[in-house]
Amino acid sequence: MALEGLKRGGEFNAITAEIVLSTGKLIKLESASILSLTIFENINEPAMSGKMIFQDSINLGSVGPLIGQEYLKIKITTPSVDDEDFMLDSTNQAYMVTSVRDRQDIGNGVQAAMLEFVSREMVINNRQRVRRTLVGSYSEIVEELLEKDLMCSKKLFVESSADNKKIVSTNNTPYSIIRTATKHAISSNHRDATYCFWETSRGLNFRTLGNMYNQAQYDIMSYIYTIPGTRYANGRLNMDAEIKSIENWKITGGPNTLVNYGDGAYSSDLIVHDILSKSYKKTKYNYLKSFDSQVHVDGDESRPLTNPLNLTLDGENVSSFPSRQYLKPAVGSAIDKSHGSGIYNSFSNDNFPKSIQSRNSQMAMIQNGLAITIDVVGNTLVCAGDIVTVIIPNTAAYIEGNDTQDSLYNGSFLVTDLRHDFDFETYRHKMSMRVVKDSMNKKISSPSDNTEPSDERGLRTIKLDSHYDN
Repeated sequence: MALEGLKRGGEFNAITAEIVLSTGKLIKLESASILSLTIFENINEPAMSGKMIFQDSINLGSVGPLIGQEYLKIKITTPSVDDEDFMLDSTNQAYMVTSVRDRQDIGNGVQAAMLEFVSREMVINNRQRVRRTLVGSYSEIVEELLEKDLMCSKKLFVESSADNKKIVSTNNTPYSIIRTATKHAISSNHRDATYCFWETSRGLNFRTLGNMYNQAQYDIMSYIYTIPGTRYANGRLNMDAEIKSIENWKITGGPNTLVNYGDGAYSSDLIVHDILSKSYKKTKYNYLKSFDSQVHVDGDESRPLTNPLNLTLDGENVSSFPSRQYLKPAVGSAIDKSHGSGIYNSFSNDNFPKSIQSRNSQMAMIQNGLAITIDVVGNTLVCAGDIVTVIIPNTAAYIEGNDTQDSLYNGSFLVTDLRHDFDFETYRHKMSMRVVKDSMNKKISSPSDNTEPSDERGLRTIKLDSHYDN
């Protein structure tokens, strides 16, 4: 999506900024009174949150008073963007102010105060309890909870899940049930079990990683590191280069072999015990063998985040050691009797046992994948859960040929965390994003003679005399 009409990177329009007090009085905040506004999105968080620092010359915190029961209405857009899906707009769905902190005198009868706020559904969730039986697919149950229990009227981007479920909820919050749904749901079309539930400025999402990776319509931004002062063309600021430039970057994550072994990301065993037939079935998950059947961020060019070389002389690789074991009970062999109040859910269909190992492995690769934190010029187009292209430089004292780009940390990345920072003093919008990929598009060699080094002499025990004999 083109951003035409911008005069400089990071421009934004603050159209609305209002506080509705618990008394019902409306307080309009002028842009000059707002110092900063920060809004957070995260694919692991069910609600958006944020904080606002503003100047208070009427002691609103005490006179109002501000007691954490106010509503905050904000509407911020990027100039030339008129699509409501690409705006930060809470005028119809106001944020709930949860606390007022750090009120401080800054002189001349003015104090600075910080409001913390969150989406309304989170507040309702913390005071609401579900005490009934829920029936339907997990995606249908999520829709029901949002509409009936959380009274949500926002857009919901949902990927339909398979199989009917029956959840007996005795005293659970809506979000705790939805959290269980993300761990157990399987998509109806692609049998993908990597569901996440989160909120962005576009709406709520109940979707799998595969669905995020295949959302070509939202692959809207390519970021590349450029040196400030070089983003000019014909003596004028190149706005396209400005809005796509990475101002700062830091590699913050990479494959952690120790953690991945312990979490069973490379290999695991699942034992399903049927308590009626008194039988059990054992399934082994192999990350390397399962990789091509899964959807990854680099598409057809995706390669595992590990080297498949032999680690031992017996030909064992990283997926030859099932270091984690899952134990799941089953009831019968024909009828699904799933119940969802807790982690010990019973099941009898074949879908969930086959997916639990794959889900845990794929989610572990997101947590311990190739991760970069980038600071970029802000806009209201990018959201958590989007796919962006990131190119960072090849940082080396000697660069051979034209290899100026990092060969591993490049290409398509998933935005997992997003932070909007609006500075009302300079009227500049910045974004900080954590972007992750669960694969690499680089082929690495796997020599057959590069096994793990070992000492053929074996263990050498040295027995010491006990000091108690002296």
